[in-house]
Amino acid sequence: MVWGKLRPGSWEEYERHYHERLASSAGNIQGLKERQLLRGTEDPDEGISVSIWETLDDLRAYEVGAFRQNVAREMEHLYRGEYWVKHFEISSTDT
Repeated sequence: MVWGKLRPGSWEEYERHYHERLASSAGNIQGLKERQLLRGTEDPDEGISVSIWETLDDLRAYEVGAFRQNVAREMEHLYRGEYWVKHFEISSTDT
């Protein structure tokens, strides 16, 4: 899970970049099962990206890989400096 606050008024640019670079390449990323982008309802400049992975090793390989590093550099000017990444394990799923 990635949480961050964007510079005021930059959500549309962030979302466009997200779809062009991240969502469009999802099928080519080893172990990535699902990705969702959530926008804050109370703060429209706040967002969360949730991704589901086959294995923790797949996630870690992605995080240190060149593609992820390049995308992070391309998008860093949109962040305010408030940003974190946390890993969680799914303990249950309702279907």
